Formats: sequence, structure tokens, C-alpha cells
Amino acid sequence: MPMLLVASSLMTNGWAQRKSSTKRTSTAVQPLSAQSAGSVSVALSQAPDGAPLSGQQVMDLGAVSYGAGARVANVNVNRRTDRFVVATKFGLTIQDPSGRFSSAAVLVSLAYPENVYGFWVDDVKLATTPQLLQGRARIGSTLAHRLEIEVPVAASEKDSQLHNAVVLQVIPN
Repeated sequence: MPMLLVASSLMTNGWAQRKSSTKRTSTAVQPLSAQSAGSVSVALSQAPDGAPLSGQQVMDLGAVSYGAGARVANVNVNRRTDRFVVATKFGLTIQDPSGRFSSAAVLVSLAYPENVYGFWVDDVKLATTPQLLQGRARIGSTLAHRLEIEVPVAASEKDSQLHNAVVLQVIPN
């Protein structure tokens, strides 16, 4: 069950969404890598007790099932009667080489609507609308976060492949 985590930082550099603003061409999103905007950058890292990250910053949870559990180290399966929860940890590092900011807000969301699985990061239920994960994350240190994916046992084989991504956004404050 490969899990894609996409991280980006967000700064407006004085641009706003209003009629009087000059049109501005947005830069393309570059998933699967550490990204920066302005002076703040964000990167994902493997937590010591988390699932491995590939070079493309894809978290590989491996094959997971209700009966057999997880086959990848540091991926836990908690079985319940009607579902099971797959959980692991990952690290998030926010940097500001300019030293202008000391903290940042961290938002988390899903890339696509999800009808089969339930996703949580640090007990925050994910949807396509960004949710506040942390209001004042300290810049310069790696923060550990917990990812949980709830899988209903009634999910069909067709629905057994996970095709979604967790999106993390960082806004300096």
C-alpha cells in the first residue's frame, strides 16, 4: 500500500485574490519532493519508528490485510470487528534559511475525495479541504506525525488499492 505524501510551503509574496490584483501565473506544483516558496521549505523524512520513505518521498506501507497484518517494519495494524486501522509515523521538517520566521502553520488534506478509506494525521480527520494540523510548528526541527488509514473489512478487491495522497502545506507565521 504505497502512500504518497506531498509537502509544500505557501507564501503569497504580497499577492492577493481580488479584482484589482494584477494577473499572476502560478508555478506548477512539484509533488514528491521538498518544495519551497519564498524563504520557507518543507521536507518529509522517515521517522525512526515509521514506515520507510523511498527516494521520491513515497511512504511504502507494503501489503496489509486484516488477517496477516502488515509486512513492512514499523507499520502497525489494529484490528476491529468491521475494519482495521493501518498506522505509522513520519517526520516533517520546516526550514527557513533566511531566519525571517520562527514558526509556521501546518495544514493537511487529501488530494482526492475518498469514499472507501478514512485518513487521519495526528487524530485530524482528512478531507480535500485543508485542516489545521498544527498552528505554530517550530521551524528548524523535525516534527513526528502519525498517519492512520482506516480500511473497512467489507472493501471489495476492486477497492483494495489505495489511490490517494496526503497533502501537507506550510504557511509561515
